[in-house]
Amino acid sequence: MTMNTKCIVGIDYSTSSPCICVSVKDDYDFYYLSRIKKVARAIEFDHGIMNGDLMPKEFDSKIEQYAFIANWAIDVLSRYDIDIVWLEDYAFAATGKVFHIGENTGILKYRLFKKEIPYNMVAPTTVKSSTVGKGNASKDEIIDNFNKIFHTNINDMLGTTTLNPTSDIADSYHICTYGIQQAILDNHNV
Repeated sequence: MTMNTKCIVGIDYSTSSPCICVSVKDDYDFYYLSRIKKVARAIEFDHGIMNGDLMPKEFDSKIEQYAFIANWAIDVLSRYDIDIVWLEDYAFAATGKVFHIGENTGILKYRLFKKEIPYNMVAPTTVKSSTVGKGNASKDEIIDNFNKIFHTNINDMLGTTTLNPTSDIADSYHICTYGIQQAILDNHNV
């Protein structure tokens, strides 16, 4: 189903538990992948929906995994009339499998380009600073801010104590609201 209102989207993209937040009028639709079966379900809440899909535990190759995630993301986005997608940019101080993250994100960017879906990148510190008030906010602080805004406890709602997918949902929401703030600023500068 395609919505009539143009939507701004925030994506917290990763190789294991990506999350998409779509602004729909005054509500938010969240979509996430998880390897945790009990959180891979649909939940309605006062401000929209949270829809978790189960991600397979194993793939034949990393590229197959990245293609699966990109296909999932494009499928979600195709349900909406997208104004712009905001992606969290690379954390340049990150260590570990940074090349894997780059390859994974590169496939999504290519798919967005081919579908002619506009996107912008935003630094994680910029999102945290504009939405939580400090650029080095922890995952717990991001989740706490989400809970305050929505008057909820996301861990209780999902029935989990793990950081994923709760921190991914909170991050995607903050990326989306950053995008909304930028759209408002752009409209005022016209």
